[in-house]
Amino acid sequence: MMKAFCAATAMTIAGSSMAADNAGNAPMIHRYLIERTFPAGAIDGVDVAAKRKVNANNSTLDVTWEKSYVNEDKTKTYCVYTGPSEAAVRGAAKLSGLPVDSVVEIPKDIKAEPRGAAQAIAAGNHRYLVKRASSAQVNGSKDATFGVKLLTSYGAADQRDSFWVYEAPDFSAIERAAKASGAPFESIAEIPETLYPN
Repeated sequence: MMKAFCAATAMTIAGSSMAADNAGNAPMIHRYLIERTFPAGAIDGVDVAAKRKVNANNSTLDVTWEKSYVNEDKTKTYCVYTGPSEAAVRGAAKLSGLPVDSVVEIPKDIKAEPRGAAQAIAAGNHRYLVKRASSAQVNGSKDATFGVKLLTSYGAADQRDSFWVYEAPDFSAIERAAKASGAPFESIAEIPETLYPN
């Protein structure tokens, strides 16, 4: 279970050799958000050894795990990876025995977060992932009214989805701010923990 979690947490971040073209140009690197569902308890106890194994499996396919957001009951992860292709990311997950619910290419940051940065959440606040079924413009001018702060966000390559990470005092504040933004949301999940590959 630990291995599966680590791999799941390892959202595909690399992949150059598979993307190199015949002309010898540098390979293309793509970034993906991988959603995974685990049985209860599977993510508990992920240690350095488990992370090393996931990273080693990833490297065989030029995939790199950047970070994984973990939901409140530790049954879902939203992992950010880079790699040469979706197939490489899925292959790396298979090598580590990790589940894959969905893979979405996220080439652009709507609001960038420094790579590998841990979010420092204010005392009493929580962190949430809001999924929107479009890359519509989000008017966040009223967020502060609800005590909500945007931390980072990702836009899907096909512009069908976007993913927004917020800090807020509670779920209802996130929900009210999301409604006030003028951009409907598909889902909201609390993500209190971030796992990193090292």
